Amino acid sequence: MRALRFALAFAPALLVAATPALARLWKPTPEQLALDYVTINHNKGAEGRVMLGWMASPVILAPTVKPLLDKYVVLSIVHTRQAPGGPVTWDDIQGVQVTDGNGQALKEVMPDAMPPALVGLIASSDATMRQSTQGKGKVYWSVWEAGSVNACQRGKLVVTYDSEAYSFDTPMPGCMKN
Repeated sequence: MRALRFALAFAPALLVAATPALARLWKPTPEQLALDYVTINHNKGAEGRVMLGWMASPVILAPTVKPLLDKYVVLSIVHTRQAPGGPVTWDDIQGVQVTDGNGQALKEVMPDAMPPALVGLIASSDATMRQSTQGKGKVYWSVWEAGSVNACQRGKLVVTYDSEAYSFDTPMPGCMKN
């Protein structure tokens, strides 16, 4: 249930990217640190704003979903542009590449091969986005076989999109110390 709540909260959180963050968390929990870390907000000026999210196991508390997020890398990308009059346009996302810290490409999981729980999380998040943007919002979701990438082990995840390499060093905040 917590995983579903995260998915439902994650899509609207993407919309918050329209305003710059001016505050930091006070006395954050490990889960809050992880959620902050897995979200990259890139203000590209005239080229718009890119928001990238990694749904990683330290962010999800549901014990049934955590193992899936260790086996798969689940990503969401939003690219918006704001016109001078205020309307926002949502770009179609293409050309995403995902690699580990050694430059090894991860294998993308096609929709018909995704575990049902991940299909449900993505569908719930998409429905929330459509409702909160009056059907205009577009989120690119992708699922990749994790290979050597693990949120709580030493390594790196690199997501290349729109000529930019966005990276996550691991272990990420929120992982339990052994």
